[in-house]
Amino acid sequence: AWSVQENSTAYRPLVILRPPPGHSFSVDSTKRPPAGRVRVALECLCSGERLLGQMCFLHASGGQLPRDQDWYLLDTLCTGSYLDAEKVARWVQTLVASAWLLLPHSLHCQLTALPPGKSCSFQLTGTSGTQIRLEMALAVQQ
Repeated sequence: AWSVQENSTAYRPLVILRPPPGHSFSVDSTKRPPAGRVRVALECLCSGERLLGQMCFLHASGGQLPRDQDWYLLDTLCTGSYLDAEKVARWVQTLVASAWLLLPHSLHCQLTALPPGKSCSFQLTGTSGTQIRLEMALAVQQ
């Protein structure tokens, strides 16, 4: 979706997140709050990894993720076994801000990350004062 106002334009793209290999997403459909949370679970990939002479995360570690990998998905983006919307939004904002600096447009347009919530919001300000607001709605694919 997008909208245009006096000196500002807003774009609202939907960004679908997919789980990394060895993981799956499932929406918690319980009636108890907070319903609709996204659970992250390990999946068995043994059949594919046997070809490489390895075991999957699930069986190699007895279902426990290695604790020495702080960067790992569950440590970075989750609270417990569930995706944390604010952590995911902050992570995406960091990636976008880093990538922005590598683009030629960054010389002519300033990117400002707005406070994260359940979406990732940015404001682009051109040298002429024109503003573009980008609100990325994050969703998961089961």
